[in-house]
Amino acid sequence: MNILIIGAGAYGLALSNILSEKNNVAVYSSIKEEIDNLKNTHKNEKLFPNIKLSNKIEFINKIEKKYELIVIALPTSIIEQELSKLKNNIKETSILITSKGINNGKFPYQMVKEILKTKDIYVLSGPSFAKDVIEKQSISLTLAGKNNIQNIFNEKYINIEHTKDIIGTEVCGTIKNIYAIGSGIIGGMNLSESTKAAYLTKVVKETKEIVMDLKGKKETVLLSCGIGDIILTCSSISSRNYTLGYMIGKKKNIEDYISLTLTLRSVML
Repeated sequence: MNILIIGAGAYGLALSNILSEKNNVAVYSSIKEEIDNLKNTHKNEKLFPNIKLSNKIEFINKIEKKYELIVIALPTSIIEQELSKLKNNIKETSILITSKGINNGKFPYQMVKEILKTKDIYVLSGPSFAKDVIEKQSISLTLAGKNNIQNIFNEKYINIEHTKDIIGTEVCGTIKNIYAIGSGIIGGMNLSESTKAAYLTKVVKETKEIVMDLKGKKETVLLSCGIGDIILTCSSISSRNYTLGYMIGKKKNIEDYISLTLTLRSVML
């Protein structure tokens, strides 16, 4: 399959490395310097030191041909801005969204549907740090959409669960970041493992209630996009949201708090 990934950040690059094993993959960024560096080196030393991306990947800053599938790997806060500029070049194409969060009261699915006027939209979500994806660690993800396009992935590294519940999948991928801050606070305060377990039990229950209130399916919370992502984001120091909460729990000074909050902007929106 011919696939275009919009976004040359950590997750976009990580996915490109995996998808290029079974597909023809191009990565797009509007930042020319970023694309030029990737063309010349097939590396991003800042994001992934000492990892070279597949030579099969094409890097572009202009979209000049049609693709069978377009992957949205942008911070949620800039999806509307970027797609509004690109919409004439990516019409009538299937869309796979990896972005998580809410911006201006909308989930990524709603933004994509409004701007691109397409109904063939999928959402990919689950416990998967970009570092683990690019290193080809074994992970499990939830693919939400009317059809199952899991054959684009190498099953050796990625296990795909399929659901038609796009709403529930996006809700889970969003609110787990909020809960991760609370979990980090518990860790920073050195509270007991029993307290952490009690907190995470309530997190799962509340997540199920919120998903159902927003017309998603309660069963979705038991998939990788739900409880899997909750476990990862609410327990790992590699989670920036957990780390922010940990700093609050440790009563770090306000300068550190503000600095880290700024780095979290694209994650929490």
